[in-house]
Amino acid sequence: MSQNKVYIVGVGAGSPRYLTMEAERVIREASIVVGWELDLLPARSLTTDKKVYLQDVNNYIQVAEEAADEARKRGETVAVLRIGDPCISSGLAGLLRVFHDFEVKIVPGISSVQLAAATAQINIDESVIISFHNGEEDLEKKRRLMLDAFGRNRHLIILTGPDQKPDETASYLINNGISETTPTLVCENLTLEDEKIFRGALRDVIARQFSWLSVMVIKKGDSS
Repeated sequence: MSQNKVYIVGVGAGSPRYLTMEAERVIREASIVVGWELDLLPARSLTTDKKVYLQDVNNYIQVAEEAADEARKRGETVAVLRIGDPCISSGLAGLLRVFHDFEVKIVPGISSVQLAAATAQINIDESVIISFHNGEEDLEKKRRLMLDAFGRNRHLIILTGPDQKPDETASYLINNGISETTPTLVCENLTLEDEKIFRGALRDVIARQFSWLSVMVIKKGDSS
């Protein structure tokens, strides 16, 4: 019997308009789909005839394991959907462990990191990407990384999280010597109808309320 196959698929930043043709193709091929509610939104029309394993914060590993077991028993193909790009803040290492005996193909997607960089008109190769989506894991280490990267004249592209919201990030950076006038963007719900983009100085972020699931861009001094 041939080896089971799993696609780990980036489905774009949220809007179906940013779902690639290759992502559509492999989702159609799969008979089992795995993802969080947010992951499923851009590809909802492609999953109506499939068995869907819905993940949440309490069961995401368990659900992936259940889907893998089902696929092994029935010889079926799995598509694991990930908002944005599966190589950015998606728990890729954990998925590779769950599907260790599958043929794995990763399908890149358009991420909020790319969209935020485009909005800020900066090069990603002149930036450091830091994700706070993993809760308290390495929180202080990541905070220090922000300071070190900015000190090395890099833009910061920060995926904020429940333990490091935009206002907390701005306060931390200012309290540790980053100029309060540093140009900053906060992007919420990119590509969706309720998209919001704030542009201002770093100090302006402190007094405002943003979704914890935001992308911050903090621009280095020389952005030429």
